Amino acid sequence: MKFEMIHHADQKTIDAMYNEYSPVFILSTGRCGTKFLPVLLNHSSNVAAFHEPPPILEYFSHYAYHRQGDIEVLTRMIDAAKMEAILSVYIKDKIYIESNQCLTFFGPALAGLFKKSKFVHLVRHPGDFIRSAVRKGWHKNDTIWESGRVKSQDSVQWNEMDQVERLSWVWAATNSFIDGFASKLEPGRYERFKIEDLVSGVDSMTRLIRFTGAEAIPAEKIRQIQGERINELYIGPSEPPNMKKVLHFPCYSDWDRDLKEKLFRYAGALANLYGYEI
Repeated sequence: MKFEMIHHADQKTIDAMYNEYSPVFILSTGRCGTKFLPVLLNHSSNVAAFHEPPPILEYFSHYAYHRQGDIEVLTRMIDAAKMEAILSVYIKDKIYIESNQCLTFFGPALAGLFKKSKFVHLVRHPGDFIRSAVRKGWHKNDTIWESGRVKSQDSVQWNEMDQVERLSWVWAATNSFIDGFASKLEPGRYERFKIEDLVSGVDSMTRLIRFTGAEAIPAEKIRQIQGERINELYIGPSEPPNMKKVLHFPCYSDWDRDLKEKLFRYAGALANLYGYEI
């Protein structure tokens, strides 16, 4: 039975959403093309893709990362936050795709809740991730995002770390978490993609589209969107003083030895595993 409005959905439909439907969740550190992907994927006729639909859950990443033993609590949280949005897409016969970085540490809860859900692990060179995050003020701003951003539980060590060291830790901890989670998933529910490949050619993007179950997008349209600048840094004239964005931070190729050693200390081994040069 098909329904046009969510409040008409019967229990059989709700059960089918949990047990038979395949929403797709893109897990990542953030600052790696998570806004770009929904813009492109929404050109597929059977997709409804979102970047950070409310509730974003920006206050809860740190909580979820350090509460993996409370899987029932995390499951109830993510169910309350996402069930109605996903159901509203399901009854339209479309594929729900969300690229919200705040879902990352809810991955195990999502996998258990939506039995046939799929997961994309989106990675970016750690130096480029750090540069982007520094410019956005990560781990310097005083905001709801920063209050919820994942941190080490070793507060003594954390307080001694500078911004680049903290972001190197974040990159490694987040991607290691996703790798560990993915290793427990059934075949066919997970694939990893480098954003560098997704923005530079058609082959990787075609593989991603196929993995999600989306209808094909013409190569010309893929190349057009790859050429557009999406989610550029903007520092407005009315930015409050608790925001610490900066326009200029050097590209990774221009980092000095000290900065590169800080990154390597926390993220070097995993970056090499992913095929990145550090």
